Amino acid sequence: MTSKELLALHDSTCIECKQIMQTKNSDYTGGKNATDPFANFKSSTVLGVHPVLGLLMRVLDKIQRIRSFVNDSELQVPNESVEDAFNDIINYMILGKGLLMEERANVADEQGVQFLEPIPRYDD
Repeated sequence: MTSKELLALHDSTCIECKQIMQTKNSDYTGGKNATDPFANFKSSTVLGVHPVLGLLMRVLDKIQRIRSFVNDSELQVPNESVEDAFNDIINYMILGKGLLMEERANVADEQGVQFLEPIPRYDD
């Protein structure tokens, strides 16, 4: 793979991951009218687990699927490819970053602190 091909893969993967996140977010956060994109991860606090740590546990599941694929050259669940596992990890990392940014902003609001860089807002 050339550098140009790798960058093209990056572009197409980012587009695909964003589409997946848009679709799955509604399913996992309470439906079309839900307002908290992190609701399912925040539910881990019921068990005393920080939402980001709960998210990382899900990443470990995806890593294990990739490891199984590397070891066996196949996956047993036919409707989820190894590429899907990579895309899920990418989306989990973005969600984790967003969770921490939101947490940091909430702490700053409580303490009356302002960040130099605001959290980006998108109207998609």
